[in-house]
Amino acid sequence: MNKVSNHQRHVILSSVLVFAAVVYALISFVNHYLFKTYALDLGLYTHFMHEYAHFRLPDLFMLDRAPALALSDHFDLYLVLFSPLTYVFGTYTLLVVQIVAVLLGGLGIYRLIRLYADEGWMPLLASAAFLFSFGIIQAMGFDYHSNVVTAMMLPWLLYFIKQRRFGLASLFVVLFVIGKENMSLWLSFIAIALMWDYRKDRKTLWYLGSIAAFSLAYFFIINMIVMPILGGSGGGYSRYAHLGDNYLDIAKTLLLNPGEAMRLLFSNTTGQPYFDGIKTEFYLCALFSGMLLTFLKPNYLLMLLPLVGQKMLSSDPMFWGVSLQYSVEFVPVLVVSSFLVINKLKNRGLRLALGTALLISVVLTTFFTLGVPKSTIKVDQLCVYQGRHYEQKNFDAEYARELIKMIPDDAYVCAASMFVPHLSLRRYVEDFASCENTNAEYVLITEHYFGYKRNGKLLFGTRDEYQTLATDGNLYLLHRKQP
Repeated sequence: MNKVSNHQRHVILSSVLVFAAVVYALISFVNHYLFKTYALDLGLYTHFMHEYAHFRLPDLFMLDRAPALALSDHFDLYLVLFSPLTYVFGTYTLLVVQIVAVLLGGLGIYRLIRLYADEGWMPLLASAAFLFSFGIIQAMGFDYHSNVVTAMMLPWLLYFIKQRRFGLASLFVVLFVIGKENMSLWLSFIAIALMWDYRKDRKTLWYLGSIAAFSLAYFFIINMIVMPILGGSGGGYSRYAHLGDNYLDIAKTLLLNPGEAMRLLFSNTTGQPYFDGIKTEFYLCALFSGMLLTFLKPNYLLMLLPLVGQKMLSSDPMFWGVSLQYSVEFVPVLVVSSFLVINKLKNRGLRLALGTALLISVVLTTFFTLGVPKSTIKVDQLCVYQGRHYEQKNFDAEYARELIKMIPDDAYVCAASMFVPHLSLRRYVEDFASCENTNAEYVLITEHYFGYKRNGKLLFGTRDEYQTLATDGNLYLLHRKQP
């Protein structure tokens, strides 16, 4: 029963990957088509790619924060690499990239676990557990994020290190660190953790040490030198300002006050009862998605340390729970470590039973996070098996597409957040909620946006300077009056 032919492997693996691709597409593409993607973050990142594709360094004009450069906010070089794809996939580009990356990550899990368990079902079960984990599904439901793509590099990095193919491993090291300014710190912990597994292999041990050193150096150079030079205001620190003014101060605070650090990992620091239990809920979901077995491979817990700190020490409660993209990095670590532990069992039947049980536990946990969690979940953006996922109840989506077609490609546009991703491949586009008294040529909003205020002042203080070009009573396309 545990034997699987190569043909059967390929058929099953292909079926799992195709099914995952369909689920991801139904989440991401349907959300985008029905205007359930937003200025933050799909619209902003797509606009950055448009600028890179036209050989310009993008700024934060969309958020009314120009002339600050995009790289001063997040040092994300993936968008440079992906920018030519906008000529093929348009505003869907990053959603396509994210889906392909996750599928490749699932294939990487299969290839990696097969190095340890070539004879059985384990690689297939591991790949399925990875592809349908709550960390992956939740990330798919909210736009695009480069940390999702970065996390998909980990299985391949581990795979090539295991094979001692250090040239290809180094390629993935580079791809890992350029994804975002904090990914290099995570990679340094990964490299240090792996040293235990390769403690008897001097060549690999030296290679891992070099990765750790390079990653730490990259992290501090980018975060403490390059980004400030580019005009960064320390936005990455702001969620951790209660711990220190920079990463070194934060590390010092945590080392000198371990008791307080432990308290912060589990407590609701907002003072709002609504967020009680959010952290506990995540830990429980992680336990049922493989962390319970990870405790039996403790060096992999070291890989989770910066992820837990980044997530739970933040002052922003949106980081804490099971929703959005803030759990995706945990998935490859939990899945790999769990199946490495399972593979050590001598009894084939027990291995198969435990691997199957883990997959079932992962899937059930994912369904839990879609239905009844304490974390805030936008169910209509995730539940592809429910009719409401395929509806836009706030406005007429087809009419919105007609209005967008009326806007010239070279026009300066200000739009409500859900329309920005569809208008982002242009030189000037603003998120309505981020700007004040816009000077855009065209404004596309729904009726309730007319009453938006900031500090008691209407955001649309220049309303009298616009005339209604088209409306259905809810959606409004406005055009600036000629002087």
